[in-house]
Amino acid sequence: MSGRVDRIGAACALLAVLAAQPAARGAAAESSADDVSLLYLSSSDWARQPSPRKVALAADFMRIFCTDQKMSAASLADCLDRDEADGAPFERAMACVSAR
Repeated sequence: MSGRVDRIGAACALLAVLAAQPAARGAAAESSADDVSLLYLSSSDWARQPSPRKVALAADFMRIFCTDQKMSAASLADCLDRDEADGAPFERAMACVSAR
């Protein structure tokens, strides 16, 4: 039951953050490097990021979307690098942390 509550809480946090995002926000390629979020990166954008930036993006994702941080940011970045699944890095990150 606790796992289900955690997933519901994570989904609620995700919906709250998504609702707060301005609709006119541009794609990651149009943003400066400092304000890019994992939410806006494509798979190719993720692949082009240097390792320290990947860990910073993963840490930011974990801080915002994961109330129970059982995975380190470095482990999440590694999971995203190893994950061969199709999909945006944000979706893959959700899968990585929920698999933990």
